[in-house]
Amino acid sequence: MLAKLLEWFLGALPFFFGLAFLAPLSVQIMAQFGVTAVGGIDMWTLALIIFGAWGGVASWTGRWI
Repeated sequence: MLAKLLEWFLGALPFFFGLAFLAPLSVQIMAQFGVTAVGGIDMWTLALIIFGAWGGVASWTGRWI
């Protein structure tokens, strides 16, 4: 049981990395350039969608590129 849970968690690490590290990093970088919204969508929402999806694809395929 614990082994399956650990296997699932380790397989989902790219997804969590995208949400917990890449999304806030991109929001901070965009804030340095003065961008607060793109097309009327808040940067946090946009970053979480983009990097959550990218991390999900990385979890599914096993690679980032």
